[in-house]
Amino acid sequence: MNIRNIVGDKTIRILLLGIIIPLCSMPALADEQENKWLNWQDTSITGLYGGGFEVDPSDQGTITLEHASDWMFGDLFMFLDATKYSHGDENGAGDSDAWYGEISPRLSLGKMTDTDFHFSIFQQDLVIFKDILLAATYERGTDQDATESLLLGVGFDFDLSAFSLIGLDKLRYFQFNLYARNDFHSDDAGFEDYQITVVTALPFQIGSAKFLADGYFDYVFGAGPQHANFHFNPQVKLDLGDLYGSPDKLFVGLELDYWTNKYGIKDSSHFDTDQFAVSGLIKYHF
Repeated sequence: MNIRNIVGDKTIRILLLGIIIPLCSMPALADEQENKWLNWQDTSITGLYGGGFEVDPSDQGTITLEHASDWMFGDLFMFLDATKYSHGDENGAGDSDAWYGEISPRLSLGKMTDTDFHFSIFQQDLVIFKDILLAATYERGTDQDATESLLLGVGFDFDLSAFSLIGLDKLRYFQFNLYARNDFHSDDAGFEDYQITVVTALPFQIGSAKFLADGYFDYVFGAGPQHANFHFNPQVKLDLGDLYGSPDKLFVGLELDYWTNKYGIKDSSHFDTDQFAVSGLIKYHF
C-alpha cells in the first residue's frame, strides 16, 4: 500500500520537515549542552565532474553536500546532490539539471540499552562485531513520481583489522545494512523489495602521502518494481590538506560509479543501463 495514498503528499512533507529541521539544529543544541549528546560530526562539500554515465547525459558535474554525525543514541548520514548535465538531455528533451538526496538515521540498540555487543568473530580480533542498529533511509529526487523510496531495516557495525595482514591500516568503519524497500512511485507500492547497503573507509599511505578510499555499494534484489541492480560508488582521494599541516580537511581524487541495471532498468542491446563512470573530485570538510 502506498503511504502517500493514506496520509497525502502534504502530510509527508510536513513530517519530513519535522524530522530534518531538528536534525539540522542538533549540532548547535549539542554545543549548548556541552556535547552531552553529540560524539562527533562532520560536514563536507564536494565538486565532481566526469563522464561515462548512462540513462542520464554522459557528461555531468555535481555539487554534493554531506553530513555525518554520531550521537549517544545512534548515528546520522545525509547528503544532497545538485547535478548539471553538460549538454542537457541528449535527445533534446527533459531538464538540464537535477537534484537527489538521502537521509539515513540509525538507532543503536547497544547505546540505548547500555548493552555491550562486542565480540570477536575470528582469532586475533581481525573481525569484531560492535553493534546492532535500527536503520532507515528516505530517498528523493527531482521527480517525486519517479524517485521516492523509503527503506526500513536493521544495521550492523563491525571493526575490521584484517587489512593489517597485508600492511594496510584497519578500516575506519564497516557498516552492513539490510532493508525492506518501498518504492512509492510503483503502482503496487509497498515494502516488496529488499536492499543491502555496505559502507566502509580504508586509509592508506604511499611514501609521505596519505590517501583515503571510501564509499558504498547497494544491491537491490529486484523483488519489487525494479530489476535487480548493483551500485558500487567508491572514492580514492589524496589528503592534500595533510601535506600542508591540515589533515582530513582538503582532498582531491577520483570517484568511480559502477551501476548495473541503473535505476532498476534492465540493460539491453537497445538501451544500455550498465554504467561505468569516472569523475574527478575536490572535497572540503568544514
